[in-house]
Amino acid sequence: MAYKLGLMLSMGLMMAVLLLSGDLMTLTEVHSMLDAISLTVSYKIQSEGTISQATYKFVEDQGATLIPLNTQTPSFGDIVEYKICKQYQPMILSYDIIEVCVSRSAVVGYYLSR
Repeated sequence: MAYKLGLMLSMGLMMAVLLLSGDLMTLTEVHSMLDAISLTVSYKIQSEGTISQATYKFVEDQGATLIPLNTQTPSFGDIVEYKICKQYQPMILSYDIIEVCVSRSAVVGYYLSR
């Protein structure tokens, strides 16, 4: 009888641990995806000189949001800072939606100068 009770209690704990590890793995995957998107966005900003509508559309097609942190129009050699965010609904980690963000910067004209 004690064996069955211990098995039932451990199954509940095991399920919570599996859900928590699933949340952590998914958060890591979302962060890695945002990091990969930010590399492409950084290259586009460096070659185009600004954040274009095509760049915004590229990020939106990936299911994320691009937020520029600089408001002025950049010129050659300026640093453009931006943030890419995506929302995630966790299974057990939290009741609320978690917003995963990465902040990056790009130097305008870095690839074009020699």
